[in-house]
Amino acid sequence: PMLKKLFETPEFHVEIVEDLIGVELCGALKNTVTISCGFADGMGLGANVRAAIIRRGLLEIGQYMKELAGVEDKILFQACGIGDLLLSCTAGRGRILAAAFVKHEGKKSWSE
Repeated sequence: PMLKKLFETPEFHVEIVEDLIGVELCGALKNTVTISCGFADGMGLGANVRAAIIRRGLLEIGQYMKELAGVEDKILFQACGIGDLLLSCTAGRGRILAAAFVKHEGKKSWSE
């Protein structure tokens, strides 16, 4: 709550998520969906395919977290879940790198 008091203003709402395992799993698992979106973008498959990947990815992340660590679905609707997933899949570095990898047919490394 100390950080919440420090950062929260009438214009900026802060929510505390106490499920640290859930937060970590959301952050890690979203990367697989992000890379998939990048591959689809690199193949020119369009926004509808990206939306389908995000939707299915979110469902699978939820299932995996529940089975692996007993994490409740509600964490998926926090900033660490759907917020981070949407941002990463539309503007994230992993998506951009994966799209470039496909466009260059794997001839450039991930670091290039």
